[in-house]
Amino acid sequence: MLKELPIELQNRLPLPPDVYLFVNPLNGKHAKFKDKDALAVFKDESTGRRWEIVSKVLNTMVGYYCPWEEMLAIASNETGGKYEYFRDCG
Repeated sequence: MLKELPIELQNRLPLPPDVYLFVNPLNGKHAKFKDKDALAVFKDESTGRRWEIVSKVLNTMVGYYCPWEEMLAIASNETGGKYEYFRDCG
């Protein structure tokens, strides 16, 4: 089965080397959108922290930076490869 690269990697858009994720320290699961079953991925810590202010779920999690490749592996494992990338806070 041939799987396409994410659109961000196909178009070679300027991306930061790392992304910011939130993880539940008790069970090791990452923040995701239940309605989309997609991993929540943030451009940087300040973007993630702005979303944390408006999210009760993110308030219970720990944020950290990880490389794009690691994020893609996490998304593959936890959401079947789906993720949503946030550049700013809506």
